[in-house]
Amino acid sequence: MNERTLSSNEDITEEENEILDENGTIGQKEKLALYSRSIAISVSQGLVGPFVSMIAIRNMNASGSDLGWLQSIANLLLTFLNPIFGRMSDILRRRIPFIVISTVSWGIPYIFLYWVKSPISIIIIVALVNLFGSLGVSSWGALQNELFPPRVRAKLSSRVFWYNAFGNMIATFFTGIVLTLVFGDLDYQKYILIPVVLGIVLSAIGVLPFIAIEEPLKKIKKEDQPVSRKLRESFSLSYKNKPFRNFVFFSMIYSFFWSFAWPLFPIKQVIILKASALEIAILNILFSVTTLLFINIGAKISDNVGRTKMIFFSRIIMATFPLLYIFASSVWQLYIIHFIVSSLVTLGMPSVQAYLLDIAPEREGGIYFGIYNMITGLFLFFGSLVSGYLVDYLKISYGIELALTIGLGISFLGRFISSFLFLFMKEQKAFPSSLGQILQQLKLRRIRAP
Repeated sequence: MNERTLSSNEDITEEENEILDENGTIGQKEKLALYSRSIAISVSQGLVGPFVSMIAIRNMNASGSDLGWLQSIANLLLTFLNPIFGRMSDILRRRIPFIVISTVSWGIPYIFLYWVKSPISIIIIVALVNLFGSLGVSSWGALQNELFPPRVRAKLSSRVFWYNAFGNMIATFFTGIVLTLVFGDLDYQKYILIPVVLGIVLSAIGVLPFIAIEEPLKKIKKEDQPVSRKLRESFSLSYKNKPFRNFVFFSMIYSFFWSFAWPLFPIKQVIILKASALEIAILNILFSVTTLLFINIGAKISDNVGRTKMIFFSRIIMATFPLLYIFASSVWQLYIIHFIVSSLVTLGMPSVQAYLLDIAPEREGGIYFGIYNMITGLFLFFGSLVSGYLVDYLKISYGIELALTIGLGISFLGRFISSFLFLFMKEQKAFPSSLGQILQQLKLRRIRAP
């Protein structure tokens, strides 16, 4: 376990001071690189990602099992090889090359969306997209682990989330709203090369600032640098790290029921409620808007009162999402659901990343992030796959609407029950305030307000 996370009044180390600016955050070059990459990749993903399922349903009559495979393969290949790539970055003591190569290459397979004519072809393309994307996942988390001082991890993590959301909102606004208003309800497959090529170019531009920054691992002593271990040994040691083991165990159970609903949402949107591309774009933009509005508030709460309570809060709120989808009878109701649930869930998002940073040893950040991503990714894979096939099976006897209701109900119950597991997690450091004190301060401010 990372011993530095156990001290409640730890000072920033000499190495951290080298990359901190006068405001107590990371230096300008590091900020530019992190935020530039975050915006670039989220814009690129937002130009294409939200509409892949729509293309599969509208143009190729994709079934629930097809959508299940689409989600499952994406989850699996984005995460399964993370331990290998994470260990490679630990051994080489370099994070930036993995991040750069992944960011530039991940969108290239999307070019072939223009020619595909079957759901299986889209599944293969999405598989390649996520395989290239997985190359940099562990290194991205490990780099933040090395750059972010423990006392402001949630704050700095939230900024990365903020720029991700901002970029995604820009992209979805352009493809889903501007183009739709100008050209009508587009057949996105016919015009897919435009956003894909634009996304690839933006991704390449977005990683240029990494040229100006130095690997954080080069600034620390040799004895503090990542340990090169065999994968088997790394898995064994991570299992002995009790906070990490518990977090992974709880997360993998929740992940199954979390992804269980993913293939069902586009079915509800497109098949049941007949949502247009414009309406789907608005639904995605609402996620981004709530992140921009509330992510920094969630980070401040996390850095003041702790991670575990906020993780539980976000998980149990997220359980209501499939439940509310069951009762939605129009797209405008989905707008309300997305805004309210996402606003509350966003408050807990920084705590998840910050807690993982707290429990992952800095000398082995790459492999720990890789192990976490791989194990949870496996359960994300099976959740979406089981869901897709279950709905296809049930709709034969009960029809698509009742089958969808059963699937969403299973996701709700699973999410709700497994969210209570996160209450058993323990904080890895002391925090200056309690949640009760924060609420009391807010109450006093309201009373004193004129």
